[in-house]
Amino acid sequence: MTKLYIMCGPAFAGKSTLARKIAERIGSKLVAFDTMWVEEDKKNSVPRDAEGWRYIRDKAQEEVLRFLKEGISVVYDDNNPKRDHREELKRVAEKAGTEAFVVYLNTSLDVIREREKANRISQDRHDVEPENFEKVLSDMEAPTPDENVLVFKPDTDSETFLKSL
Repeated sequence: MTKLYIMCGPAFAGKSTLARKIAERIGSKLVAFDTMWVEEDKKNSVPRDAEGWRYIRDKAQEEVLRFLKEGISVVYDDNNPKRDHREELKRVAEKAGTEAFVVYLNTSLDVIREREKANRISQDRHDVEPENFEKVLSDMEAPTPDENVLVFKPDTDSETFLKSL
């Protein structure tokens, strides 16, 4: 059955890494907000504000809906810190007649800060502007069981987790 997996957690929680693993394991499409933002930014076609964020989010939801309607499962990789954000995506899944799951990366702030610090040195991934990072942290509403949530912690065995999907 076609499914939508909605990633949830702050920067450096491990969302993108797990999202790629999920997409590979289940043979789904990966729709990543950051990738779409970078592509649009190269064209200088998106403002760097709430309007730009909404534009990318709408564009991502259109892509998610298209894949789901084609019968292809999707992993949507973004912070999705607020319940409202996740509910929006669940409505997209409903339009396609599919089930949605929230994959919550319950990573401690200490681990996140360590990863952020290490990334400043390694530059393995793009950095997150401090004000954006703090905004997501302050907006973060941990998903509740009624959101069809799957919790992943740093000490979770990823193979076991992936098999459970």
